Amino acid sequence: MFELKHRDGLARICRLETAHGTLETPVLLPVINPNQLLISPREMKETFKIEGLITNSYIIFKNDHLREPALEKGVHELIGFEGTIMTDSGTFQSHVYGDIELDPIEIVKFQRDIGSDIGTILDVFSEPDDSHSKVKSDLEETLKRAKASVEHKGDMLLAGTVQGGIFEDLRAESASRISELACDVVPIGGVVPLMESQRYADLVNVVMTSKQNLDPSKPVHLFGCGHPMMFSLAALMGCDIFDSSAYAKFAKNGRMLFVDGTRFLAEMKKLPCECPVCYGRTPDELTAHPEKENLLAMHNLHVSFAEIKRIKQAIHEGRLWEMVEQRCRGHPKLLDGLKQLRKYKDFMEKHEPLSRELAFLHTSPDSYHRPVVARYQKRLAERFETSKTAHIVFPESHKPYHRHYKDKMSQLPENAQFWVDSYFGPAPMELDEMYPIAQSVIPEHPDAETIDAISAFSKSFFDSLGGDVKHYSDDMKTGKPAHHGDIAPERVRAVADMQFGKGASAFLFNGNLEFIKSKKTGKIRNVIVDGEHVLSMRASTGFFTLKPSGAERLHAAFPTPKLRVITQNEPAEFNREGKNVFAKFVLDADPEIVPGDEVLIVNESDELAAIGRALLTRDEMLAFKTGIAVKVREGIQARPE
Repeated sequence: MFELKHRDGLARICRLETAHGTLETPVLLPVINPNQLLISPREMKETFKIEGLITNSYIIFKNDHLREPALEKGVHELIGFEGTIMTDSGTFQSHVYGDIELDPIEIVKFQRDIGSDIGTILDVFSEPDDSHSKVKSDLEETLKRAKASVEHKGDMLLAGTVQGGIFEDLRAESASRISELACDVVPIGGVVPLMESQRYADLVNVVMTSKQNLDPSKPVHLFGCGHPMMFSLAALMGCDIFDSSAYAKFAKNGRMLFVDGTRFLAEMKKLPCECPVCYGRTPDELTAHPEKENLLAMHNLHVSFAEIKRIKQAIHEGRLWEMVEQRCRGHPKLLDGLKQLRKYKDFMEKHEPLSRELAFLHTSPDSYHRPVVARYQKRLAERFETSKTAHIVFPESHKPYHRHYKDKMSQLPENAQFWVDSYFGPAPMELDEMYPIAQSVIPEHPDAETIDAISAFSKSFFDSLGGDVKHYSDDMKTGKPAHHGDIAPERVRAVADMQFGKGASAFLFNGNLEFIKSKKTGKIRNVIVDGEHVLSMRASTGFFTLKPSGAERLHAAFPTPKLRVITQNEPAEFNREGKNVFAKFVLDADPEIVPGDEVLIVNESDELAAIGRALLTRDEMLAFKTGIAVKVREGIQARPE
């Protein structure tokens, strides 16, 4: 079972149940060589509370002293670990040494018979510089083996590897076809040479092309990703599982892993680390220690597992983008990878939460290229409407903008549309309390790249508006105050269209409008139409939550599947009682739904049953067989005919 529990875009905290325990992703599986136990699994369990590890079934298979005990007692007793054990098949060894003869089905059966929790197919490894025709041939053989291996996995979870070299068409084909098979975990293989040569832009292409074509309900394992400097970027791209042999290999060569790179112990003057190995020691003391290699390996694991914890915390906080931008600025090649992500902005936007609890922080020029910025600009261009033909644009200022510019606006014509030339693009005063405009921290003097991008979008947008666009100056004042009044009606209409779709406000607010506002802040709390409570506005984000009356209005206004999650008839009756929508009962949904959206839960006859907040995208709802798809807020009883 694989269930999504928390998310930050493509990054996700999930539960993967296996026969010997549950893995919480993102998870790091240390690689254990059964012939060379530098740190025993028991010690790892006691020190790091590891949930799982990975070992090589080929090594066990070829060694008589290991094979027989493994078959007799199982790999868990052989290794001395009762948690989840994943086994590799020997693909990399076969590729590197070339003269290894392995039967693809025999090695899968062997992994099953020794009790592996997650076994791996014997795929065909393609080098990044291989030709398209060779990689295509390798891919076909891998898919052939995967299809045959599924028949022999038994109760073992099976990992079916995505191959395809650096060719995007082949990666897409491999991911799509592997997703059709009964594989339980999907590793992205053939990427170690890219990481070793620091070709991170190519790595991003490989991962993102694969991710776009994979079944979203299956955990993604980035094979060979063992350096902590890579973990956050990989998690941001939706990778769930990492494996590390680097902790031991690097220790053997006297190298120490850090989140910003690798250092040789012999070249260090200080140990800038607070792990138990380094704290209180000097480099000379560590060098002279009789168990230096073991201690370096322990340090490497401490750093690696600590980074996984930071990533999980960042996912919970909605801060992973900021973390990745900081990490990728530690190495120019990683920065190339981060910039390559811009190519996949549209795909990432589909998984971007509607809002976050914490403010958007501009931490680098790459911040402007996050999906949330692209979403605001796209929705502004497609959904915001104004009947006014005169436009007055104020410069960026303190927030909320309408309060800061209240006195200046009172001296200007009432028939003008007021804007602020904000970081996110032109911001109408009506949207100045909505995420991310209000909930953002931007430097007073952004970098030149960001300024140029803001200017380019603003010019393009205002050119498309038509009408008379002027930037504010003091000589615009009329000399006597104009009476602009309360902008609440304009605010709720603008937010409704941005949130629910163009034209939504005309149906939601068709009637006599009343507002209940906070006595403390003056912000809108509830919207009443003809005496019915249709919407509430969340103070933290400036977005609406639906009430039954509002849901009924939107349901009547838009044809299916707009704003809808369609469930089976019988479960829909439980949703009427306020119970959550589970993914396995979802039949279809609006493809534009993003996590955090307010949605209408309907049955097969399009009868409104409940309202709630989406946790998954449409594709995820249709793919996952476990977990909650929509957190129901309120059930809606059927009206008598």
